[in-house]
Amino acid sequence: MKEYFTIGETARLNNISIQTLRYYDRIGVFKPHYTDQDNGYRYYHVKQFFYLDIIKYLKYIRTPLEEIKRFSSNTCTPEHMQHFLEEQENMIVQEMEKLERARQLLHRRRNQLNEQVDICNKKDEGFVYFRYIDEQTIIKVETPQVNPHHQSDLYYRKLADVVEKIGDVVDNYYGFIYAFKPYKDSREIYCNSIYTTVRNGKEIDIGEKNITLDTIPSGEYVCIAFDWSAKNYDEYYRKLYQYIESHGIQTDGKVYQVSLPIDFHSLREENFLTELRVLKK
Repeated sequence: MKEYFTIGETARLNNISIQTLRYYDRIGVFKPHYTDQDNGYRYYHVKQFFYLDIIKYLKYIRTPLEEIKRFSSNTCTPEHMQHFLEEQENMIVQEMEKLERARQLLHRRRNQLNEQVDICNKKDEGFVYFRYIDEQTIIKVETPQVNPHHQSDLYYRKLADVVEKIGDVVDNYYGFIYAFKPYKDSREIYCNSIYTTVRNGKEIDIGEKNITLDTIPSGEYVCIAFDWSAKNYDEYYRKLYQYIESHGIQTDGKVYQVSLPIDFHSLREENFLTELRVLKK
């Protein structure tokens, strides 16, 4: 029975490339049984195939080559292997949790973009409209002196820093909360807080002064949307306020303003779609 095999035969029999075997030889992960000194050909013994299966298995469970090399160059007992596999399992569980978080974030972002497209369509109509909005978990920072016309980037950065610390990912969903009143001019508006959304149901230890976890309730909202500008803000807020008052709609007394970018080029002038929302009681 044949016991020694060339590198090409070994590659074919074990479903692995010749280049990979050469690389494993070079870094000391899996070396041939011997190399012919006359022609430089590598020869592998049939008994080595078992260890190649182990290497392929370890690669499949995402074991780094440095770890595989450590196992192949030292005596590895079943006890060592058991401990190592427990460590690998923990790493895989952590990776799965990261992937699940990434999937949830992707799903949330897709929903936000779907919502944004819907708001764009409503904006083009130019009318007050009603829509149901699910409960949102938010973190908010107190902003007693901030007007919707002010630059609020530093507050956004505060929120973004907290979001990243709790293991979430920053998106571009930011909002203002202020009192629903008959303002003469939008520059009279002062926001209670600026907020961003986080994943629902997540237990968060924020540990930051003036930044708290809260929820925006689900329900039917009276809304209006427009391309952000100071002129549009006054006009559309007035239109929303007059509609609610003239129809005798009871509200929770708050305006939730959300502004979303409609151009993602970092060097172009900012262009935002703004929606004003008031919750019906």
